[in-house]
Amino acid sequence: MPINLMNVQVSKLALAVFLAAAILLGSSEMEAQAQLRPIGSKLVKKRGQKVIPAAAAGAASPARSPAPTQAPPVSVVNLAEPDYLSGEARVTVNPKQPTVIRLGLAQNAVSIVEFPASDGIYYIHEGNPKLASVFHSPTKETDRSITIYPGESFLPSRDGGAASAISLQMRSGLVLILELIPVAELRKNAHRCVVTYDRDAVISARRTAGLAYDLGGEGGSPVPMNSRAVSKLVSGVPQLEPSPVGTQPENGPSISSVYADVPGSKPVRVKGADKRRTEVEISALANKRLAESIKEPLKHLAPWSKPDHGLELAVSRVTELDPETRLVVVGVRNVTTANLRLVPGSPELQVQTSDSGGNGIQTTRIDPQYVESTTLEGLVQAGSIAYYALVYKAPILGINQNIRVLVAHREAADAPITWNIGDRKN
Repeated sequence: MPINLMNVQVSKLALAVFLAAAILLGSSEMEAQAQLRPIGSKLVKKRGQKVIPAAAAGAASPARSPAPTQAPPVSVVNLAEPDYLSGEARVTVNPKQPTVIRLGLAQNAVSIVEFPASDGIYYIHEGNPKLASVFHSPTKETDRSITIYPGESFLPSRDGGAASAISLQMRSGLVLILELIPVAELRKNAHRCVVTYDRDAVISARRTAGLAYDLGGEGGSPVPMNSRAVSKLVSGVPQLEPSPVGTQPENGPSISSVYADVPGSKPVRVKGADKRRTEVEISALANKRLAESIKEPLKHLAPWSKPDHGLELAVSRVTELDPETRLVVVGVRNVTTANLRLVPGSPELQVQTSDSGGNGIQTTRIDPQYVESTTLEGLVQAGSIAYYALVYKAPILGINQNIRVLVAHREAADAPITWNIGDRKN
């Protein structure tokens, strides 16, 4: 009996030790696991939801993310860059590679393209003047820039059919291609484009390639007296056999002509009119008078004539340049909704002989010595004005003779518009 009781006590003691050891071991294990578990990695699990780590949930939760910065008023994402220039641009030309410059051109805007001061424009070729045209200023032979105007039909299209091109060749020989892309928004217009290059490098490259260079001479030769400024040839080049001004084809289409009398007041004498002028001086005076008339037509031109076959004329007072040379500025306004093209040699100066009743019985053409114009090949766009400066040798007039201006275009029946100068002492 004592032995059994002793065995029971030993068993109870062993069980107590075992339970104590088990409890101690379990507590140590839990502490170790608690130390190994990183803070913030507690798992959150709810019925019907996925198990998401707290750190990931905090990154995805808007409540725990910092407040986003306010977006700008205008924000465009993934905007495709346009393939044309707009605003103010600068292009550097490699003389050894062909250069094509794409410019955006909007309605109610112009684009000014500037070139280096060491070079000048030799030739201009317009792809389609009805879509885009170049304004030739009275001083274009010394200008180092061009101004491009859009035509009324120069509008954006899906197929790009309205695009146009203008080719230029500089006096150095460099050829530039200006591709004009119609744009709908004014902010996409290429308001100004500066083209830069090394003129000497261009000449060297063309000399190596066996091409012509230094066209028209280093500074350009003087403008010949019989040259017409409406030609696309910008640099003055002597002509061996200039064609008579006003010559018309024998079998040409019907021509509508408009006549105008030059005002009969006393000619305006310029300073130094007592001595003969050189060709350079005459060209400079013609450019000056033309620029003045363009800037202030109401001051320098007589009132406009009544519309006749779509044209109106206004003529300035005669300017006495020297004892033999006179100058008159003629404005031709197109009052139609379509473009009109003047015939070659128009405007034309004529001496009209009248009978005692004032009826014209004979006319004789006066060959101008020099002509400056603001248009190319006689194109007068709808609603626009073309200006001409005509320099001529003063003829000796009789009592029944006066000088008149004739303007003719091809888009109507044969009915000329005239303007009589009327001054017999000019």
